[in-house]
Order: sequence, then C-alpha cells, then structure tokens
Amino acid sequence: MKAQIQRFGRALSAMVMPNIGAFIAWGLITAIFISGGWWPNEKIALLVSPMLKYMLPMLIAYTAGKNVAGDRGGVAGAVAAMGVIVGSDTPMFIGAMMMGPLAGYCVKKFDALVKGKVHSGFEMLVDNFSLGIIAMILAIIGHLLIGHAVTWVTDLLSHGVNWMLAHKMNPLLAVLVDPAKVLFLNNAVNHGIMTPLGIQQAAEMGHSMLFLIDPNPGPGLGILLACWVFGKGTTKQSAPGAAVIQLFGGIHEIYFPYVLARPILLLAVMIGNICALTFFTLVDFGLVAPASPGSLISIIIMSPKGQTLIGILGVLLSTVVSFLLAWPMVKARPDFQGEEENKSASEPVEPMTMDSSIRKIVFSCDAGMGSSALGATRFKARLMKAGHPEVLCTNSAVGSIPSDASVVVCQKQLAERARQTAPFAKVIEIENFLSDPALDSLLAAVAKQQSGAPAPAAAFAVAQPAAPAALVLKQNVIAGLPSESKEDAIRRAGRMLVEAGYVDQAYADAMLEREKIATTYMGEGLAIPHGTSEAKQAVKHSGIVVLQYPEGADFDGEKAHLVIGIAGVGDEHLEILAKVSEALEDEEILNSLYSSSDEDLWGFFSKIQ
Repeated sequence: MKAQIQRFGRALSAMVMPNIGAFIAWGLITAIFISGGWWPNEKIALLVSPMLKYMLPMLIAYTAGKNVAGDRGGVAGAVAAMGVIVGSDTPMFIGAMMMGPLAGYCVKKFDALVKGKVHSGFEMLVDNFSLGIIAMILAIIGHLLIGHAVTWVTDLLSHGVNWMLAHKMNPLLAVLVDPAKVLFLNNAVNHGIMTPLGIQQAAEMGHSMLFLIDPNPGPGLGILLACWVFGKGTTKQSAPGAAVIQLFGGIHEIYFPYVLARPILLLAVMIGNICALTFFTLVDFGLVAPASPGSLISIIIMSPKGQTLIGILGVLLSTVVSFLLAWPMVKARPDFQGEEENKSASEPVEPMTMDSSIRKIVFSCDAGMGSSALGATRFKARLMKAGHPEVLCTNSAVGSIPSDASVVVCQKQLAERARQTAPFAKVIEIENFLSDPALDSLLAAVAKQQSGAPAPAAAFAVAQPAAPAALVLKQNVIAGLPSESKEDAIRRAGRMLVEAGYVDQAYADAMLEREKIATTYMGEGLAIPHGTSEAKQAVKHSGIVVLQYPEGADFDGEKAHLVIGIAGVGDEHLEILAKVSEALEDEEILNSLYSSSDEDLWGFFSKIQ
C-alpha cells in the first residue's frame, strides 16, 4: 500500500515540479502588476488571467502526457486538456492532471498496437494522424463529459477548503502533510495537491495559505537548531550548515535524517507548523504564488504587498516552537545521529567493480532538485579541493539519470529506481547528503584511480574484468529500454562494450565521434554505432551489445528500435557486420525483435558467434 501511495505521489509531483518556474512567473506578475500589487500596471496585468486559465493547466497536461508516452503523449495531453479548460471559468488544474496521463496512456497503447505493422514509408503519416485523431477524440470527450465532472470535483474541494478556512481548521492539515513529507511524499503533497488548489484559491482571494502548509522552513529549522545547541559529535557539527541550507536554500530534505533517526521529533515538526498556520489563519495571511523552494527568501518574495513581516513572524514562530519541543528530545539522546553514522562507517562499503574510471558522478533525488543539487554541489567542491576537476559531478531526477553516469548517489529509498534507470552505473546508497561515510569512500576511490595509491579499506576496489568469453554476452542484450537520444544510446552501448572488456574507453568515445561524421542509422528501425578507424587500437576483443528501445531512440528524427554497438579487432568488424546483417535480413524477424522480451532477444542474438 505504501509503495502504491508513493508511486501516486511521485506521479502527481512529476506533473507539477518541472513547471514550478512557470507558476512562479505567474505569481510574480500577479504580485507586482495587478491593481493591488507592488507596481500596478493594467496592461501587463492582462497576462494574469490567460496564464492561469490556459498556460498553466496545459503545461501540466503536456508534462503528464510526456511522462507516460514521450513527446507524442505530451502533445496529446495538451490538446486533450483544452477540452476541459474551454467552457469552464474554474482553473482546470485537476482536469489537466487527469487528461494528461489519460492521453499519454491512449497514445502509448496505440503505438504498442501498431508497432511492426506499419509499412515502410508510412510511419510519419500514421504517427501524425493517429496523434491528431486520439487528441481530438479526447478533447471532445473532455469538453462534453469529463469537464463537467472535474468542475464538480473542483468546486467540492474548493468548498471544503473554504469551509476549513471559515472554521479555522486548516492548521490541522499539518498533521497529515508533515509526516507524509518526511516519510515518503516530499514535494508530492505540496506540488501535486496544495499548489493546484492554492493557485485556484489565490485567483479568487488574491492569496492562499495552502502555499504555506509544506514550504514553511521554520519547523525543520527548529529541529536543526536544537541539534546544534544540545547535540554532540556529528549531530552538533553538521547541524549549523544544515540549518543555513534549510532557512535560505529551502531544501527541506536536509533535516529529514535528523527526524528519521528519532521519529518522535515529528511531533515537534507538526506542532511547530500547526502554530504557524494558526497564526497565518488568524491574521488572514497567505502567499500570492507557490514558494519554491520552501525558503525564507521565497516566502518574502511571494508575500502580498505590505505583509512581508507577517510571513517572517510566522516562520520565526514555528522555529521557536519546534526548537523548544525538540530541546528535551535531543538532550535525552544528544548523539543519536552520530551513533547511526558511526555504525554505518564501521560496515565495509560494497566494492565497485568497473573497468572504466569514475568519470561522471550523478547525485539523484525524486525531483532532481533540492537535495540532489545540494549533494552534487558539496561533493563537487570536495573534488575540486582534492584536486580532481576531471571528474564530472551533477544532479538529476531519479527517473532521468544520464546514461553515461559512472556512479549514482541517492538515498536508500530511491536505490532500486536508480538501478532500473541506470543499470550500468554503480549505485551508492546514503542517508545524508551532507556527511555520509559512503561519500568519503567515493572520494577515496577517485583519489585511487588518479594516483594509483592504495585507498582505505572502506573505499571501492576498481577491478579489471576478465576477457569476454563470446562475441555476445547475455548481460549485454537488453530489452525494454526507455526512449532516449542517439547520443545517450551510443554512450550506453559504448559503456557496455567497455564494462564487458571488449574495448577501452577511447573506443567508446570514438563511437560518438563516428556518429558526427555520418549517421549509423541503417533504416527500418536499426542503428549500428561503432568507432572510428583510428580507434581500432582501443579494441581488445571483438564483440557486440544489443539495446532494444520499444519507443525508439531518436536518431535525428528517425526511431531506432534496435541499437547494436559493435567492436572488431582489425578487420573483424566487417565480418561482424555481415553476420548481423544476415541475421536481420528478414523484415518480419527484425520487426518482431523491436518488442520481444529479454529472453527472446538473447535467444536470437546468442546464435551470432
């Protein structure tokens, strides 16, 4: 049940989070240029209504459709959303969050139904008209049927929110939101539920307190200050830096490990937030647009004209209350986080077995912002200080980790998703982005590869694989990969050749150079990337890797459903090409491989030796 709630929460958040910048743009225009704003301008204020009614819901619908079925799903989602937008005076955020995924699902199912059945030369015709027809039908259904139902649901929710406001009960939302936020639904509740409802309320009232239920940094700040004042060891040392990041950076994940190590601190977080929300309710204070990230700076910027001090006082109140409540809890066990970290540090870290060096480290979190950006920035600084600027360090969402990542760093609850997204990267599980023994070991591994000197026992051991036993290895035949660019597909193929021991990294790099000279897309959904002639010296053993993309990898507008990376010693690449071409000369067989399972795909290519 928890996993299902997490998936639903992530889906809601994934519709809204990529568009937060657009929400902020709308909020700033509203706060500055409307008649009661900081700098009233009647002409510019004309942007407010169409952005709210059309732009924001359509962005949500496009993003939701794209999350399900790529660009085609996104376009269908945007068109379908118009059906529920037109004819209603209510901002259709909930309608967009329904129509976007529905349109993406319909497109995805249609594409699966016709895969391999469209004759060569008719693909573009079928793609364009199928998308147009599906989008048209959904837009009409949305306009005639779904839109009325969504309007009823939206009005019901609005009445519920207004009822809570009228009876001063909205502070109790903190009892539900704060535990969910800390335990497994950070960003999902705020951006998936509160933000759409808050924008609708702000359009009617000029501001909304719903924007303050999740983003208020005060409760987390109080926990961190208590850990700083009354903690010991690592708890005391790490809390000051975390407090600054929490207050001004708005990265709430920074205080989660402190709470998870002693869950009773959740009471301090909830009560602190309830007190702030009660204060905001009594003085009728809300923000004009979402505060993202949830920092003091964001709250100040999004406060209505003349009410900035009220927002600051609410943050201060929640900080003081959570600090006072956390005081005895932390003092009773001042070194609780240090104990957890010492325990973790005493355990050996799983060795890293990679043929290629650590070239790119990706910090990953659910949304690709916040904690992952913080972790990447801090570790990048450690790399520079240690003299390793050659190692790239970046951040991404766990669902879109770059295919050329050598190492992925994420929190434990996201590790399985990270392994699915980046199957050829080493996934490192951590508890705290600020200080974790696994990060120390990773830095030691980077130092080892640079100098060749022995690394500490806890560091990763980079092992050299044995020579591959065959031209095709089972682990190098992979089906069902998500759609990606040709560059990412070629990097993935090159990385597999390197890790299998067929080639050195120089050959993998040359595969991208070869693609710049002329495309390796062969037609009929098949691409065969390989290195340049100059890179032959980097080939150690002849071999191939097979990647299947049911939705297609984008090779300059063409969809490659099979990407076969090859490497041949001397002139053996010509022999390998002949074997592959002969095996795939039957068009029906080729088309069937575009959607076959891992076992069937391996069964076919295992015969090429």
